Amino acid sequence: MIYIPITLDFEEKEFDSFLEKEQIELYFTTDDNGTIVHNFQDWSFLKKFKKLKILKLNQAEILKKFSNNFFTNLYSMDKLEKLIIEYTMISLPDEPLPKNLYPKHFKEYEIKFDSKYLPSDTFEPNKGEHYKDYEGIGDFDDLVQTYEWFTEGIPQLYDFPNIEKFKKLEILNFYNILDTDSYQGHLFEIDNSLFYKKINIIKSLLKKANVKNINIFGLNLNNDKIYDGEIAKDDASGKSFVYFESDIFKSIVELYNIKKIKFNNENPLKYLKRYYKVSNLKEITNLAITSGIPKGVKNFTLGEEGTIQIKMKV
Repeated sequence: MIYIPITLDFEEKEFDSFLEKEQIELYFTTDDNGTIVHNFQDWSFLKKFKKLKILKLNQAEILKKFSNNFFTNLYSMDKLEKLIIEYTMISLPDEPLPKNLYPKHFKEYEIKFDSKYLPSDTFEPNKGEHYKDYEGIGDFDDLVQTYEWFTEGIPQLYDFPNIEKFKKLEILNFYNILDTDSYQGHLFEIDNSLFYKKINIIKSLLKKANVKNINIFGLNLNNDKIYDGEIAKDDASGKSFVYFESDIFKSIVELYNIKKIKFNNENPLKYLKRYYKVSNLKEITNLAITSGIPKGVKNFTLGEEGTIQIKMKV
């Protein structure tokens, strides 16, 4: 990959010697205060890279007022297959782009994190000692800053304009951030799952594109904590049952039924069998749809006597 530093006195004509390259990294230099010394308001120079397949942005900052311009020119690159960002903030456009504007050969969007936030085992969360059962990319010692920075400045793939048109996608990468309010991470907050809210977009991509793998970085499917079942009791009959409320596994079931692809580089069926405690995909799907609530149950209680109990209505 060709490294191009964007310095204070950078002139766009300096790109001319790199226009035939297939991979470039634009590294935006900063001053002592961490402010970018030369930023672009007009990204039309991207269209000059007729052969570019991989674009990496390092320390870039795409402000809201220039976001439409950035995505318009990014999407106009004929050969672009992959976008990589590192220490980069991207605002999404306020206005929709033309429906016929999208990168025709785009295969993957990747975010690179410092090893402080994302260890060598990319699906194993980095967390402080008191949060060892928590999921998510981040660093407990610097949680407030990293959580806001990660979630507000870095878009997920499903938030990209015209994402439903990306028919060449092969890998879907999503990034789950450490959040002490939810042990499953910010993508899978209880009763407010950001990932599940976008499930129909992801389903559409599985149907239309050539997706082979879904990666959820910061989600360790070998973490025993996420397999804890909630015991519930039917208020009418007094019979107990397991209440399956995990949006992690509900999401995987729905997507796996659309297309038999890998999750985090593995067949997810073994994890679904472990969580739902049945081996047949049809049974697993039924439990995911019903959350394990038996037919005829109208009201039930979560939690055992002597603990905090929650009354639920079907």
